[in-house]
Amino acid sequence: MQNFFILSVCCLLLSSCGSKTGGQDFTSVAGEVTYKGQPILDGVIRLSPATGTQAPARTTQIKSGRYQFTERNAVKAGTYQVEIYAYRGGSGLPGDKTADSPEREQILPEQFNTQSEIEVLQVQTGNGEIQQDYHFN
Repeated sequence: MQNFFILSVCCLLLSSCGSKTGGQDFTSVAGEVTYKGQPILDGVIRLSPATGTQAPARTTQIKSGRYQFTERNAVKAGTYQVEIYAYRGGSGLPGDKTADSPEREQILPEQFNTQSEIEVLQVQTGNGEIQQDYHFN
């Protein structure tokens, strides 16, 4: 009987551990990204928590003008600084000059990434998926 009780308590504790990351505290964010009217074919979008937001940074790929933060990469409620990088060329990272991997060129101006002037993203739980598009000229 004691073993059954211990097993029951363990199952209860394990089932409650995963519920916070399962949906209520995290929100899916998706959208499209264009530059000069064209979809960004290859890039990265990074969400860095602003001061006062207790959450991990999130990064995901932009492919054919679309990005999506879902499931394990969903975003916790809070305020985030947005950085967007778009690449052209080889498969290596910018600054990576190896013979078998040509360097990729980052094509967006600094105001969209390292010196981001993009409006912060506000994420609230309970709103379902957030659709957030970014169109730059």
